[in-house]
Amino acid sequence: MTAAPLPPGLRPGGAAEIERVLEHPVNTISAGQTQQRRRLRPQRQIERIHFLGARVLIELVDELDRYHGLGDDLDRRLEANAALAPDLLTALGGDRFPHAPLRLVGSVT
Repeated sequence: MTAAPLPPGLRPGGAAEIERVLEHPVNTISAGQTQQRRRLRPQRQIERIHFLGARVLIELVDELDRYHGLGDDLDRRLEANAALAPDLLTALGGDRFPHAPLRLVGSVT
C-alpha cells in the first residue's frame, strides 16, 4: 500500500518550501538594500542609454520635453551641460558614476 500523495503546497520543492526559503534572513532585502537598488537602477539605465549613442539620448530628451513641457528650462540646462569642460570633468571624476557598494556574502548587515 502506498502513502497518500502530499498536497501541492507541501511537496518537496512546492510553494510552501519556496516561501520558507524566501523568508529566510539571508534572502530578505533590507530597506537600505532596496534604496540602493532604486538608486543604482537608473544609473545602469543611463549608462546603457549613453552607450546607445546621441540619437537615443535626444529622442529621450525630446519625449520628456513633449510630455512634461520643459521648454526653455530644458534648453538652458542642455546649454549649461554642453558647456562643461570634458577634461576638467574627467579629472574630477564627474564623468562616471561612483562604484557600486560592495556587500560581503554571508554578512548579517
